[in-house]
Parts: sequence; C-alpha cells; structure tokens
Amino acid sequence: MTLDEVRLERLKKMHVASFHAVSDTPEEDAWKKLETWAKSKGLFKKTTEARVFGRNTYPTKNPEPHGYEFLMTIEENVEAEGDVKIKEIPGGLYAVLRFTDLNNIGKAWEKLWTWIKESKHEHVGWKKGEHGWCTSYEEHLTWYERKPPEEWVFDLWVDLKK
Repeated sequence: MTLDEVRLERLKKMHVASFHAVSDTPEEDAWKKLETWAKSKGLFKKTTEARVFGRNTYPTKNPEPHGYEFLMTIEENVEAEGDVKIKEIPGGLYAVLRFTDLNNIGKAWEKLWTWIKESKHEHVGWKKGEHGWCTSYEEHLTWYERKPPEEWVFDLWVDLKK
C-alpha cells in the first residue's frame, strides 16, 4: 500500500463544472456524465490542465443512500448547460494525503482523519449543499489515463478552519 505523509496546502478558489448522480453506482454514473461533457469540450485528454475532484454526497445525515459528485476545473467563461452546474471549490488551508490504488481509499481517509484529530487543526465541518451533506474532496490525479484502479493516484483534501 502506498500512502504518503499528510501535508498542509493552500488551495486557491477554483471554478468547476459539476456532475452528480444518485444511484446504485453513483461514482460510475457521475463519471459517465463528466466524460461525455469533457469530450464534447475537448477537455478529456492528458494534455489538459483540468483537475478532477470527487466527493460523496448524502441527501440525509445517514450513510445511505449516497450520491457522488465529480468536479472538473474549467475556465471562468464556461457556462452551465443541461444538468451540468457551475460551482466553486473554496480556497483555503487543506490537509492533503496522497495515495495509490483505489482499494486503499478507506485506509487513506482513516489516516487523514486521524492526523487531523491528533493535530492542532480542525475540520471546517459538514456542509449542506445542493445534493445533501458533503465534506472534503478526492482529487483523481491520473483521471485521464487508462490504467487499472490499482494504479490510480489520488490526493484527499480536507478543508481546515482558519
């Protein structure tokens, strides 16, 4: 298992296109929406500077049902169309943990939340958004590559209080 050390990073506010799904397979369904839209805009390629973040969403305060929202960074002049919404990822101080292999996502989140709990920092808390309760982000660093999930690389981002 590859888990890096937690680091602190300042993130600038980012303009993003949002793709959301609630289903038995919300991650896959939201991804299909992102991929279709990004390909139509010429953004679905390795040479793009776009970044892709994802996060679980919860319509209630219970763990199920849950949805998933993908967020792709875009230029500020891009407008909403269809069910694609335009949003912002807030800037600020984040605790960040890099890991490899989608199978390690649970262990990676556990390590990051433990680090925050044991540090002098505090999470900003859960926020009620358009699709329900949400917190933090999973940045998919190798989203444009056709690799098996065991080779995917992620950064987990948790927004900290100032």
